[in-house]
Amino acid sequence: MELQEQIKKIQQNKTLVQQLMTSPDGQRLLAMLTKDGGGQLNQAAAAAAKGNTADIVHMLAKVMQSEEGAKLVHKINDQIN
Repeated sequence: MELQEQIKKIQQNKTLVQQLMTSPDGQRLLAMLTKDGGGQLNQAAAAAAKGNTADIVHMLAKVMQSEEGAKLVHKINDQIN
């Protein structure tokens, strides 16, 4: 499943979002995405809520450039599929 499709799937399931964000893996991902203080993530999340997932996809792609980030995203992906 493509990253944008996964994001849309997650958006449609609020329980899944809560479970992911409160899990240890979700917390680690959140920490990686908010290294700038969270401003960029807030903007990307607001855009995603309106249907534009490009910014959040870009942020996740940047996280996945590191080995730790890639492993974390793949682990979370396995949990939701």
